[in-house]
Amino acid sequence: MAMRIWYQTMSPLNRLDSYTEFVANHARMIVSADTEIFFNGASEKYYRDRLPADVFRYPYTKFAVQKEAIDFCFRAEREGFDAVVLGSFSEPFLRESRSLVDIPVVSLAESAMLVGCSIAEEIALVTLTPEYARRLRDTVRRHKLESRVTQVIGLGEDISEHDVNRGIEEPDQIVNAFRSVAGAAMDRGADLLIPAEGILSLVLHKHEIAGIEGTSVMDSVATVLRYAEMLVELRRRTGLSVGRRWSYPQPGPDLRDDIRRLM
Repeated sequence: MAMRIWYQTMSPLNRLDSYTEFVANHARMIVSADTEIFFNGASEKYYRDRLPADVFRYPYTKFAVQKEAIDFCFRAEREGFDAVVLGSFSEPFLRESRSLVDIPVVSLAESAMLVGCSIAEEIALVTLTPEYARRLRDTVRRHKLESRVTQVIGLGEDISEHDVNRGIEEPDQIVNAFRSVAGAAMDRGADLLIPAEGILSLVLHKHEIAGIEGTSVMDSVATVLRYAEMLVELRRRTGLSVGRRWSYPQPGPDLRDDIRRLM
């Protein structure tokens, strides 16, 4: 049966033309033939001339910008989509979104780590900078996966989102930086390397970095798309859904709509 998946990034897509085209083409090769993917970016008004990194380093501005992810999930369900992918390792308001809608809401971080637990006993997340890595460690702790995700490392202080976007066509800087930190992570016991940025994952996949000396390298974008399809199929076939009693209690429509009108 046909499926529609809403893929939500937290960057304005008009700044990432090459990324948007590439991720759309990549998705088409990964998902089932009758699955439709709709890509949606964050609102440009929050960024102006700033990079996401310039906004997300501050807890208040990160909150203010990313809260619209909840509205996008609500809109996706109302427009008949079968699942939402939060295409950011910051997984904005994942718990809140799951408590609001009935369709599956999945994140790059959670899906990659959970699938990774079936691939390796020790996992390393590789993100862009040490500052990104520090924030990502909070995500690992939130999912209670510290015993499996044993390393979270950055490519380097001077690696920017623009560098990685440029790496789609000019990969040497990014691939060499990844191989360098990968070697150290492997020496410390990692048997799976997860590129912890969607665009980093795409650059490595394009340039056929699927493994290094026996250590696997995950395509995290492909993983989250197939993970979303799996949850949609399980919901359709078995009725599997999120737990409403404790984890994701859902407000009634009157309370929900009253609060939404005030926001």
